Amino acid sequence: MSNLLTYSRLRSYRACARKHHYRYELGYVPLIQSEALRFGSLIHKGLEAWWLALQSPETRLTAALAAVAVESDPFVRVRAEELLIAYEVVYGEETAATYDVLGVEVQFTAPLINPETGKPSRTWLLGGKDDAIAQHRASGRVLIVEHKTTADAIDTDEDGYWQRLALDHQLSGYVVGAEALGYAIDECLYDAIRKPGIRPLQATPPESRKYVKATNALYANQRDHDETPEEYRARLREDIQSRPARYFQRRIVPRMQSQIDEYLFDVWSLGRSIREAEIAKRAPRNPEECLRMGRCEYWNVCTSAHDITTSAYFKRTDDVHPELSFPDITAKEETLESQHSA
Repeated sequence: MSNLLTYSRLRSYRACARKHHYRYELGYVPLIQSEALRFGSLIHKGLEAWWLALQSPETRLTAALAAVAVESDPFVRVRAEELLIAYEVVYGEETAATYDVLGVEVQFTAPLINPETGKPSRTWLLGGKDDAIAQHRASGRVLIVEHKTTADAIDTDEDGYWQRLALDHQLSGYVVGAEALGYAIDECLYDAIRKPGIRPLQATPPESRKYVKATNALYANQRDHDETPEEYRARLREDIQSRPARYFQRRIVPRMQSQIDEYLFDVWSLGRSIREAEIAKRAPRNPEECLRMGRCEYWNVCTSAHDITTSAYFKRTDDVHPELSFPDITAKEETLESQHSA
């Protein structure tokens, strides 16, 4: 079993210990990625290219669009392209004038520190990847950069999205990771990008079509053909341009030591729970999570409809952290007592 505790892994365990067992202990990953994860990954690729080319205004948008050109679904690609085009308009000049990029997709490992004793765990390491690390040109402050796509409202500070960041494990973990690499970090440049809710329009079924008698034209809210990708692009672009604040919000999010300490207590406890489940060879299910964000990828396994070892919907991998490129590290054997004392 891997001894890296990444944000994705911790989130998986918090949601359902059985899901974590399948994914991170047995190494079975679904072959089909959910639409939300797929789109978020696509935008992430585009922004990675954009930030790498930040100081090259003539190429940064081109690089971002080239990064998402691999998407085979033309409508998904249009959504990603229009968000990246608008991101350049909203943030391009200001960001390039304000920040210097110190690194993009910066990987780290860091010791998991027992917040009570100050000693590192002998079982777990923290692992992850900062979207970017940047330096504020005028003040010299170094920040981690985080960009997230979301379906939630982000327009105001009162929205639950921003209030929830005070509890966010990921930001605290990324600060710890950047500091392990030698950067002094006390805040995050956080870009929230709202995913378009607008979907391509479909042709009205022939049996449901209604026509204006005088002109024999379809009613205004009906269509005789599916919307093309370029028609969809025009409609989406108009909506983004008419209300950019709905789609793009940027905040400077501070990270205080008290928040880091709370994060370390949480992760230390989660690490112990994962180790206990491994030793007991038990991974409890969490039925409340099965349908919370659509059907869980492991639904058919938990309901005994599929055998995960033979199912055509999963593949077995030894690389349980594909988001990281450094070699995995095998966990050391250790008793719970020694982990607690460390």
